[in-house]
Amino acid sequence: MNVQAAPDLVMHAFEKERVINDVLASQADFSRLQPTLKLLKHPALPPDWHRLLNDCYQCGEQHAQQAIALTILPDELLQSSTLWLQGFGLLCAAAGRMAATGQSLTSNRLCDLAGQLCADLPAIDSEVRGGFYTLRSVALPAWRRLQRDRHSYEVCLQQTLLHLLAWKSEVPGVRQQAQRLLWMGGVLGEKGVAALLTLDNELSARQFSWSTLWALLAITGFLARYPAGPIFVD
Repeated sequence: MNVQAAPDLVMHAFEKERVINDVLASQADFSRLQPTLKLLKHPALPPDWHRLLNDCYQCGEQHAQQAIALTILPDELLQSSTLWLQGFGLLCAAAGRMAATGQSLTSNRLCDLAGQLCADLPAIDSEVRGGFYTLRSVALPAWRRLQRDRHSYEVCLQQTLLHLLAWKSEVPGVRQQAQRLLWMGGVLGEKGVAALLTLDNELSARQFSWSTLWALLAITGFLARYPAGPIFVD
């Protein structure tokens, strides 16, 4: 083996485990969220989730090294219609490609590249195909402001949830209720967490659901672990 190549292999392996562990951690954080929210009901992850993420990352590496079309992604991802699986899978593929070409991982570049990699793939969620526009325009800016002010993970997630409801819900009444809570400070306002719980219970009673809300927040939590980086790349 080339002696010089050995450190690169070690670094690539370290980077891959870091990315995969960040995905897993962004999901595990939900199980520790107190109080729990009915709005954040999430799917059961496949038992081989770690292996699937690893395969996606390696697909990105191969794409960079062999300049081949990204048609070798795992069948579970290609046949899935769920944002969380497609989103995390393609972000891992993007991370693998970036690491293989020596690029530093930034959230903006990960989102852009994930959208580019799925351009020729059928049945990919519009959020992924659009480079995670909703996350980059609403969720991530809110989350990063809260991070900057050293708020806890729970506050970041709950307040960002309110931002998504306030600006991206398709139900006008839900948008108005979330906006009203934000004007009062959201979960940072007086009795803000209790107000969020009340809203959560009311929306559940009205059978309101947003199937991709958990995925949007989990992916936001993952991307927030990386620097934003430039919006535009030459």
